[in-house]
Amino acid sequence: MTPIFCCAPDNDLFLAYTAAGGRADRIPDPDRAIDAAPNGAAVFVLADDYPAKRTALSSADFAAAQAKELRLYLEYPAQLPGLTLGESRTATWERIAAVDDTFLPERSILAAHACVYLPAQVDHPLLAIGRMAGYDTAEFGIPESAQPILFEFGGALVATTKLSGFRTGRYAPTASWSALWNGILSRLVPELPVVLSWQPVVTPTLAPDDPVDATAERAALDRVVNWHLRADVLINDNAEQVARELIPLPTEAAARDRLPLERGNGRHGILEGYESQIQPDGSQYARIALRADCLAEAAMVFAAADREVDIAANLLDYLYGDSGLCRGDRADPNHPAYGHIGWGSGSQPWETANYGDDNARVILASLLVSAQAGSQRWLEAIVRAVLANLRTTGRRGFRGDRIDMPELTEHGWRYFHDRENVNLSPHFECYLWACYLWAYEVTGRREYLDCARTGLATMMAAFPTGWRRNDVTERARMLLPLSWLVRIEGTEEHRRWLSDVAEDLVRDQQSNGAIPERELGGPGHFQASRANEEYGLSESPLIQHTGDPASDQLYTTGFALIGLHEAAAATGDARLTELADRLAGYLVRIQTTSTQPRLDGTWLRAFDYRRWDYWSSSGDLGWGAWCIEVGWGQSWIALALALRQSGASLWDRVTSVRPAPELADRLWSQMLGPRDR
Repeated sequence: MTPIFCCAPDNDLFLAYTAAGGRADRIPDPDRAIDAAPNGAAVFVLADDYPAKRTALSSADFAAAQAKELRLYLEYPAQLPGLTLGESRTATWERIAAVDDTFLPERSILAAHACVYLPAQVDHPLLAIGRMAGYDTAEFGIPESAQPILFEFGGALVATTKLSGFRTGRYAPTASWSALWNGILSRLVPELPVVLSWQPVVTPTLAPDDPVDATAERAALDRVVNWHLRADVLINDNAEQVARELIPLPTEAAARDRLPLERGNGRHGILEGYESQIQPDGSQYARIALRADCLAEAAMVFAAADREVDIAANLLDYLYGDSGLCRGDRADPNHPAYGHIGWGSGSQPWETANYGDDNARVILASLLVSAQAGSQRWLEAIVRAVLANLRTTGRRGFRGDRIDMPELTEHGWRYFHDRENVNLSPHFECYLWACYLWAYEVTGRREYLDCARTGLATMMAAFPTGWRRNDVTERARMLLPLSWLVRIEGTEEHRRWLSDVAEDLVRDQQSNGAIPERELGGPGHFQASRANEEYGLSESPLIQHTGDPASDQLYTTGFALIGLHEAAAATGDARLTELADRLAGYLVRIQTTSTQPRLDGTWLRAFDYRRWDYWSSSGDLGWGAWCIEVGWGQSWIALALALRQSGASLWDRVTSVRPAPELADRLWSQMLGPRDR
């Protein structure tokens, strides 16, 4: 018998079923559908106008379906006879898991993202939703507080949410949702075997084994530039004003909806990106922070690709000017914060933060833009920033994660300059060392080299087990300063350091080029959730255990690619070139392809290289699996692709930017005292 679908014509399940060759009748009204259905027929009563409107099926209709022994599937119901349904809830950290193996392996995890569901009390749910830690499976079981999502009721299958919105809502992972729906269909329509498949809204650009050449790399670079232009992240003056009003507020959807997303030209900044949570219509809310690192790194993308260099210049002008991030006490030569670059604008905690790593990435990106734009108008601010960080770096070459304005005001910069602190975290420390190596190369002042060399030596003495976070991200970050140290002092020891870190980074590199995340331990590493209750409460990795097949495009692969590129350029080592080629090919393959401009030509944070799908554990408090960050990894991927196209290195580019000796000497004397060789 031909099944009947009660749904809108664009319902994902209906479209996938008919596209697979399934015969179906569509009757939008549930009353008419049940009345028209032959005895024993399958009827799918699906949610329309979800989540605003619940599916209406009267008790009489339900009784009629039972009397006709219909194989009924009902979702997001307004009521069920004899069963109380609670007020709707919206999933935040909750995920769906299989309670038994009826349709999927027991405890298999599915993400329906920000689905809206109805609490209920049933004895034996087939699927349940709750806060659950794990990568593919609910690592610590399904909590007692989990609510039913799919269950049998009066001979029907009932879903308390819209399971049929799997494509529009970008439910993940795709293969598991396909298996679930094929299992449901095989139960309800066994006489009409149909195998569902569909093209997700967002897909990798290429298959795992597709070849990638220079032309494909150039296309990937062009597409990520286009993403910046088409994704509504470059904001205009109206959006900047609203963003500054919204930043201090909680990040409720209603607040974000006030932000007018219209393309600007860089003169009013750029948004932080898009958050990981995917809404039922497939959209993602903008992250509205106005951050220094995002401004500079986005500018770097435009400049490195030699496209829209005027936008790159506007972004840096805004960063060092109207953003306010370099004004106030940071612009006062008599204040110990002089020269620092603020973390973000619009919120007091952000405005007081001085992260060394964020400053370092701003400095390096600004140098690249200066080189490409042929302009030195930001150079004094760049040198001030280098000196501001140098004079708050301790005697052993370490600055610490961050030094905020109240601490600087209370203690003064010499307090931090004279410390003997050690912070074994390349993530926070090592890009400043790269800045100091640049400063040594262009000024000849040995203090820069001594600081970088001392810090790198201490860090490498603790390698490979003593680093604070001790993961592949830390290894990826170390490659850049080690490569530049080899440029300056190519000793056998320094070359060995570079080789050791590179080989450890790529120890598990896959044949398709992926660099898997690894849980290596350490006193301060991002730790996977150790209980369901911990999921979503702190920063955490994409994996639950080493071996989970995830690569991280926010924190690892972009920095790994630029690091391998610089290592190969510094050493001429064919092995390093090969490793960079493999990783570049992987990143080109997994770049997003979508008909939606905000999702096309970018990199989501997580990718599962076995499934070849955007999937991982998504318990990170701020940056989940599906987030898009304007700066960070995406920008460094783009930079590396651009440098590969030109045959140049980042070292070549930044060392072409040289402050005049009188400028370097004046700022040194102003910020650290008289020139003293």
